[in-house]
Amino acid sequence: MDERLEELNTTAPHLRFREARERSGISHEELSHRSGISVPSLRDIEMFENEITSVYSVIKLQQLCQIIGLRPIELFGEINESAASAEYLLERIQEECRSRGITLEQFEDVIGWELSAGMESPKQFFERMTIDGLQWLCQELRIDWRRTLLNF
Repeated sequence: MDERLEELNTTAPHLRFREARERSGISHEELSHRSGISVPSLRDIEMFENEITSVYSVIKLQQLCQIIGLRPIELFGEINESAASAEYLLERIQEECRSRGITLEQFEDVIGWELSAGMESPKQFFERMTIDGLQWLCQELRIDWRRTLLNF
């Protein structure tokens, strides 16, 4: 395996984020100004392994990554599959509910995440969903959650 690819697959996302920010030459203060996230919160992203996946929406993660010149997928390891759009996820959620004979609310109970507010609009879906939520959802849908990041 290529040494860079091996490193990418073993380095934690919060460390990759910090390395990319440092490579870009953007300070915490500048990133705070450009993203609207406080400096202490940005330091938390770089310090705590699950901060970036549990606190920030996919859209906010995309904004942060864009500022530091990184694609969100680069935080979590590249994959060789096709992208999965929000529209695709919304269709799969509806199909899954039909195939199980359950309501959306019952499916939300299964995954432990509220989906109904994001079902109206694909954009809203990613504005409300964190990476952790996306992982839980995609596990139930039996798809690799990282496919959604290929759209950003």
